[in-house]
Amino acid sequence: MNKKTLNRIFLLTAAGVLLLLGLVGALRAMRPDVQTEPVLVEQAQPERIDVEAVVSTPEPTQEPVSYQNSVTLLVDREPVFTLESEFAAKQMLWEYLSGLAAAPEGERFISARFDCELIVTQADPYIKPLSADDALAKLRENPALVPVCVTTLKIERTETSPQITQTAESALPKGARMVTQLGAGAVNETCVETVYRAGQILSSGAPVTNTLREARATILRVGTYTKGKTSGTPDRLEGPKGKDKGELKLSYPMRGQVTSYFGYVEGKMNFGLNMTNDAGTKITAPGEGVVVYCGERGAYGFVVDIDHGNGFVSRLTHLSDVQVEMNQRVFLGDALGVLAADEDGGKPPFHYELIIDGIPYNPLYYID
Repeated sequence: MNKKTLNRIFLLTAAGVLLLLGLVGALRAMRPDVQTEPVLVEQAQPERIDVEAVVSTPEPTQEPVSYQNSVTLLVDREPVFTLESEFAAKQMLWEYLSGLAAAPEGERFISARFDCELIVTQADPYIKPLSADDALAKLRENPALVPVCVTTLKIERTETSPQITQTAESALPKGARMVTQLGAGAVNETCVETVYRAGQILSSGAPVTNTLREARATILRVGTYTKGKTSGTPDRLEGPKGKDKGELKLSYPMRGQVTSYFGYVEGKMNFGLNMTNDAGTKITAPGEGVVVYCGERGAYGFVVDIDHGNGFVSRLTHLSDVQVEMNQRVFLGDALGVLAADEDGGKPPFHYELIIDGIPYNPLYYID
């Protein structure tokens, strides 16, 4: 760099410095004088403002809920529940009483009643009532609140074993056994009346025993009838005679040929009178009585039994076209039906038995 250029730079720098110093002096000349004496500061007095007491406006009070139709249940003049209405109270009491109308196992329910004074009266409308379900639940938890008396009957039954009476019967073949009366033991019933109050036993009555069924013995008839020769045919008046028939009149129920009498026939006991005739032969009532059986009976075919009274029963078998029915009263000679045809095409058989007190006897002793 030449000397001329260096001089020019130096002059410009010096001019800048002088300009800056002049500017600083001008700024100091413009600044105000500052007092160095102490400065007194007055304390401002706060302005007093009178404030009147302001009464706050209360929020509006809510009206209490009222229950205009509520009632109070009094038990023996003491309040127990407040319920929604008289109807609800009565319905609750009815359901409560109905639920107690039962008896413990082994006993029979008789009656249930409230054992207290019940009054339903108007309640304080500002007391919240119970629902009927809640009141019913409280009663079930504590039955003493509304005590109920329940009367029951405890029943015990006892039955004795039947007795067996065995008698000898000369009309039955030896070795034969016939039950003419099926026995049964006596049935007694003992009853004790019990009163429960609020679920606890209040009282028990004296036992009372009644007989529901009288004892009845089983009557067993054991046959003693014997005949030296049993392979032939019996005589006309074979076998013993039973009791007297009194005023009963009996006749042959059918006209025809007697094929075998009462007694042993070729080794087998025949308990009546066997006859035969053409199929369709009329069969009539042998005496007055009431039809006590009318229907099929195994090998006997169609059977009609007539009860003549005093233990006398006529049994007529192998009938068809029957003209009578059960419980019908018939008289001597009334048509019962006709002789049925034989299934094998032979002579149709007719069998007549006379049963006296459950035992077959020879009817020829009694036919007039």
